[in-house]
Amino acid sequence: MRMRNKKKSNEDIIRFEVNKNGLTLKQVESRINQGLINKTKVVYGKSYPEIIFSDVFSFFNILLFIIAGFMIWAEHYSGLFFLVVIIPNMLIGLYEDLKSRHLMAKLHLLTQPKVTAIREGKKVNISTKDIVLDDVIYLSSESQICADSVMLEGNLLVNESLLTGEPDNIHKTKGDYLYSGSFVVSGEAYSKVEKVGKDCYVEQINQKANKFKRSPSQILRSLKQLFLVIGIIVIVLGLSTISLYINQGGFSTIADSKESIAHIAGSMVGMIPSGLYLLTSTTLAVAVIALAKKKTQVQDFYSVEMLARTNVLCVDKTGTITDGTMTVCDLINLSTLDIDSVKQIVSNVLIATKDNNLTAKGLKKYFDYELTKDIVATLPFNSDNKYSGATFKGKETYVIGAPEFMNLESKSSILKKVEKYTCLGKRVLVVACSNTPITNNKIEGKLIPLAIIVLQDHIREDAKEIFRWFNQNNVEVKVISGDNAVTVSEIARLAGVNNAEKFISLEGKTDEEVRLLAKEYTVFGRVTPEQKEIIVQSLKDDKKVVAMTGDGVNDILALKRADCSIAMASGADASRNISHIVLLDSNFARLPEIVAEGRRVVNNLQRTCSLFLVKTGFTMFFTICFLFASLINKDSSIRYPFETNNMYIWEILGIGLSAFFLALEPNAEIIKGKFQTNIFKKAAPAAIMMILAVGSIYFGYLLQSNNIIYTGIGSIKEATSMAILTFSILCLLVLFKVCSPLNKYRRIIFYSATGLSCLLIAFSAIVTYGLHKEEIVLKIGLDNLSLVNYFGTLIVVLLAGSIYIFVNYIFEVIKGEHLNDKN
Repeated sequence: MRMRNKKKSNEDIIRFEVNKNGLTLKQVESRINQGLINKTKVVYGKSYPEIIFSDVFSFFNILLFIIAGFMIWAEHYSGLFFLVVIIPNMLIGLYEDLKSRHLMAKLHLLTQPKVTAIREGKKVNISTKDIVLDDVIYLSSESQICADSVMLEGNLLVNESLLTGEPDNIHKTKGDYLYSGSFVVSGEAYSKVEKVGKDCYVEQINQKANKFKRSPSQILRSLKQLFLVIGIIVIVLGLSTISLYINQGGFSTIADSKESIAHIAGSMVGMIPSGLYLLTSTTLAVAVIALAKKKTQVQDFYSVEMLARTNVLCVDKTGTITDGTMTVCDLINLSTLDIDSVKQIVSNVLIATKDNNLTAKGLKKYFDYELTKDIVATLPFNSDNKYSGATFKGKETYVIGAPEFMNLESKSSILKKVEKYTCLGKRVLVVACSNTPITNNKIEGKLIPLAIIVLQDHIREDAKEIFRWFNQNNVEVKVISGDNAVTVSEIARLAGVNNAEKFISLEGKTDEEVRLLAKEYTVFGRVTPEQKEIIVQSLKDDKKVVAMTGDGVNDILALKRADCSIAMASGADASRNISHIVLLDSNFARLPEIVAEGRRVVNNLQRTCSLFLVKTGFTMFFTICFLFASLINKDSSIRYPFETNNMYIWEILGIGLSAFFLALEPNAEIIKGKFQTNIFKKAAPAAIMMILAVGSIYFGYLLQSNNIIYTGIGSIKEATSMAILTFSILCLLVLFKVCSPLNKYRRIIFYSATGLSCLLIAFSAIVTYGLHKEEIVLKIGLDNLSLVNYFGTLIVVLLAGSIYIFVNYIFEVIKGEHLNDKN
C-alpha cells in the first residue's frame, strides 16, 4: 500500500487550470498523494478512548479496583465477589458500545453525503471526503456544498443560514464564492474547489452545518448530578473514616489494618452505585443496536430518550403524511392557446429552471416535451417566492407556481376556481405569462394566467394507523407545510390527524403572530423556513418536548431548534447531517417503533435505578451514624458493621442481575414526570424502610446494653447478624415492588432472585449449623443468633414490610397510580 505524503502548505501548492471537463485522473492522483483531499475527522458516537474510559476507567470503577487491591493485600478474598459483577458488566458495556460504534460507522457509510464531480469530462458520484483541490463539482437543488469553491458557470439560490445566521437565500452566479456548509435551494451550476478539509470555512467555525446539538437529556443531566454528589460524599466519608481509624490505632499493626480495611471496604463498596452508570449506557447501546436493525441511525444515544418524551410531533405534509409522489390529475386551460401549447410551455420552464423538487418531479412525468426555445434567463423555485419561471428568446416569460404568491390579472377570480380543488385536498399551480423579462431574479408587472394544474398527493397507506398510534399515546401532531393551508388540512384530515380542521395560512404573518398561533392551530400552510423555526421554539417555550421531522433544506432551521430532530435518508444531505435520528429507509412508519424503544429505555431505567439508590442511601446513613458514634464515644470498637460479603444477596440478586434483566423488558408506557424525581420517589420509601428496620435492631441492642429494657439483643454481633438477615430479606420486597405488577417476564426475575437468595441463606445455615464451620460467603454469623433473635428479626421484617407496603399504597392512591396498575 502506497504511503500518502503530508499535506503541503498553501504556498507550495501548484494550482490546476480547469474548465467544465474537470481534472484528469492523473491530476486527481497527484492531489491525493499531496494529501489535498476533503477528508475531515468523522466521529461515530463515542471514540475508542471514550468507550474505554467510560466503561473501564470511570471514577467509581477506579475506586472499586483500588478497594479491591487493598482487600487482596488484607487477604479478604471472599469479599471480592463484587468484582464478579463489576468485571462482566464492564465487559458487557465495552461490547455494547463497540458494537454500537461499529454499527453507526457502517450506517454512516450508507448515508454519507455524495457529490457529483466532473473528471475527464464525465460526471461521477463520489463521497464528499474524496473531493480534491481544484476538482470541478456539479451542484443542483438541495445539494450541500461540501468544499469552498468558486462558480464557473450557472445560477444558484444558496442558503448560508447555518454559517451566517441569516435566513435569506442568496443568488450566486459565475465568479461568486460558495462556502462549504451552505446549501443549494434551487438551480444548477459548476464550481471549482478552492479549499478542502480543515482549510474550508466551515471547518474553521467547527463545522456548524454538519454538527447536531446534543439532546437535552434528563437522564444524562440527572446522572451527572447524582454521580457528582455521591462521588463527593463517598470521598469525604471514606477519608473521614480512614482518618478516624488511624487516630484510634486501627492501622497500628498489620492485623488491625486488615480488619479496618474490611470495614472501610464494606462501607465504600456499599455507597458506590457502580452498576448504575453502566446499566444506563448498556441499556442505551442495546436500544441503538435494536434501532439499527430497524434501519434507523441514531447519531446521539440520548436522543432516543427525548423522542420517547415527545408530546408534540411536527411533521411536513410531503414525505410523512404523503409518500412524496405527486401526479397531475387535471389541466384546466384558461387561455386561447391549445392544450398542447400549454403543455409545451410547462415543459420548457421545467427544463430551463432544472428544478428537481418533488413537485417538479411530478410535473415532469406529465409534461415531458423537449425544449423548443432558447433560454435567456431563469428564476428557479425558492421557498420565499413559491414559484419558478424562465424568459425565452423573444422575451416571453412564463411562470409556474402557487397562485396566492403571484401577481395575477383577475386574481380573485382565479383564486375562486382554485379553491374548489384545494378544499378537496388537491394542490393547485397556475401557469402564467408576461412580456417582461426576468431581471435581478424578479418579474415586474402583472402575470396573465394561462392554465391551472391540479396535482394529487399520494397519502401513505399506513398514515391512518401511524397517526392513530400517536393520538392514543398523547402525542399532539402539528402539520407544517409550505403548501396551501386548505389543501394540507384536507389531506391531514384524510390521514387521521386529530383537529386537522384547525388550520391557518401563515402568509404575511409577523413573527409575534406566528408565536401566538403555534399553540392554537394544528395545520399551518404557506410556512417559510423561518416560521417553521418560530413554531418549534414557541412550542418549546410552552414547556412542550418537540420532535421535528424533515427532509429538505427548508427544514434545517426547525430541525436544529427541535428537542429531537428526525431526517429522512432520501432527503437533503444537510438535513441528515444535523439530525439526531436518520430513517435510513425514509419510512415515517418507523417512528412509533422508535418511540416505543425510547420509552422502554426511560421507563425501565426509572424502574431500576431506584434499586441502586436504596442501597447507596442506606450505606451512607449508617456510615455517618457509626462514624459519629465512634467520635462521640472515642471507642475504636464502634465501627461500620457490614463487610462487602454481607451485602451479596442485596448487591447481586436484589439489584445487579435483576436490574440488568428488568432494563431489557419491552415497555411502551407513556413516560410521566421527571427522571430524577421519579427515581428518588421510588427509592426514598424503600431506603427509609431499610434504615428504620436495621436502625430499630441496633436501637434494641442499645436499650438492652444500657439495662433499659430486655430486647433479646445482647451483643453487637447479634445485632449485626439480625441486620444482615433483615436487609437481605427486605431487599427482595423492594425488588417485588419494582417488579409490580408482575407479568410472566418480571415474575421469572423476581422468583429467580428470591430462590437464589433462599439457597444462599440455606447454604450459610448448613455450613454454620450442619458442618459447624465458619461460613465465608455471606458472613452472616448465624451462630450468633438465638431463637429470640430469629423471632425478633421476623417481627422487624413484618413490621417494616407492612409499613413500606402501606406507605407506597397511600402514595399511589394520591397519585392514582394503583388504578393504572390494575389496568
